[in-house]
Amino acid sequence: MGKGKDLFGHYNDLAKVKGPESEESKYAGVLFQALLMVGERRVFELLEEADETGKKLKLEMSGDVSGKGDCPSCIVLVDKE
Repeated sequence: MGKGKDLFGHYNDLAKVKGPESEESKYAGVLFQALLMVGERRVFELLEEADETGKKLKLEMSGDVSGKGDCPSCIVLVDKE
C-alpha cells in the first residue's frame, strides 16, 4: 500500500504546482472525493492498479434521488486520455 500512498501524494503535489484550474488539480479532487467515499486503503489499492495498467481513477455519477443533480456513486478505472 506504500506505493499507492506515494502516488496519492505525488498527484496532490502536482496539483499544487500546476494550480487550481489544471487537469492535475481536478484529478487530485477526484482522488480526494474517492478517499472520502471508500477510504484510503481502497483508493491506494486502486491507484496502484491504475499505475500498473496505465489507467486512472474516475468518479462514476448517478442521478441524485432528490433531483438536484448528479452525485458520485462509485470509482472506476478508465484509460488515460
